[in-house]
Amino acid sequence: MKALLIAAFALLLQACAMPQALPETTALDAGANEVVVIGKIELVPPLDPKFEQRSHWNVVGEKRLLGRIWMSTGAEYRPITTSQLEGSEFQRSLEAQWGVPFMVKTARQRTYLNGGVTHLDVLRQERLWFPGGLYFDVPAGARAVYVGTLRYHRNDFNAITRVEVLDERRDVAAVLKGASAADVRTSLLQRLR
Repeated sequence: MKALLIAAFALLLQACAMPQALPETTALDAGANEVVVIGKIELVPPLDPKFEQRSHWNVVGEKRLLGRIWMSTGAEYRPITTSQLEGSEFQRSLEAQWGVPFMVKTARQRTYLNGGVTHLDVLRQERLWFPGGLYFDVPAGARAVYVGTLRYHRNDFNAITRVEVLDERRDVAAVLKGASAADVRTSLLQRLR
C-alpha cells in the first residue's frame, strides 16, 4: 500500500511539473560543455494582450507565462504533445519574450526545437501551439552561436500558416549591449528533412 501511495504521489508531481527554462546569460561565458545561443522568436501578427490574453491572479505566477513562448528543446527530435501541456516535455525549454532577442546557455550539441506553446488564458488552459521540426548545429570551437529569428505567421483562427527563419544579425549587437560580436558564429536554424 505504501509503495502504491509513493507511486501515485510521484505521478502527481510529474503531472504538475512546471517547464524549466534554459539559463539566461548576459555574457559569452559558456563552460567547456556549453554554448551561448542568441536568437529571437516572433509571431505575425503579434498577440494583442488586451483582447487575446486573459490574466487572473494565481499562485503559479502567470505573468511569467503570458507574453512568452516556451519552446521545447532537446538532443533528439521529439514532437511535443499538443492535446495537453506535458511539463516533462519542457524540462529544457527555451523561454523567450515575443519579439525580444534572447541569450541562453545550452549543451554543446545539435539541438532540436520540438515545438512550442504560449498561454492565452492560464485559468482556462487556453494555449496556442507552435510546430517544431527545426534544429541548429554548434560549429567546432564556437563559444556562442546566432540561430536567427524564428518567425511564425498565423491566421485569424490562430492556425500557424507559415514558419520562416531570418538572418537579423543586428539582434546580436542588441543583446550583447556593446560587447564584441566577433566571437559569435552564425548557425541558422534549419528544417528537418
